Amino acid sequence: MNVAPTLEGGIRIEAENAIDWSLLEAITHDARGGGDLASRLGALMGEDPHAADWEEFVIPDLHRDFAEQLEYVAAAVKEARAKAGGGAAAGPLWIHRSDAMHWYGSLNQARLALEARHHFGDRTRLPAGERDEQRRSAFFRNQFYQAIQSLLLDFVLK
Repeated sequence: MNVAPTLEGGIRIEAENAIDWSLLEAITHDARGGGDLASRLGALMGEDPHAADWEEFVIPDLHRDFAEQLEYVAAAVKEARAKAGGGAAAGPLWIHRSDAMHWYGSLNQARLALEARHHFGDRTRLPAGERDEQRRSAFFRNQFYQAIQSLLLDFVLK
């Protein structure tokens, strides 16, 4: 997979095979596997006197916004894969300035969900003896998501 900024202020992701497309599809899968992020964020309010207001007014909007981000990214990946012939065919996926926040938010949701499950912390690599393939795969995806987020920040959301 190749990822690069575009002259128009976006990002082009060139998926080269079925594994690349699966990695892109994993963004929404990972994010949805983290449970209810909006409620988890609301729980951080703890005993704050405004916690009830947060629950009533903020969490419903977060639910809607988080779901919208994931639906947008899932549809974009599905459409790009279909245009590339589906399956193992190579093809581009474009992230334009207008959809960058959907992507950034979805990647963030995926990374938060992976962190909640695997507790990677600020590691830049796993221990050499790590044998858990699911954990290794999750770590790789987390690093990939972070790299895309960095490109979004550096070239699209500036």
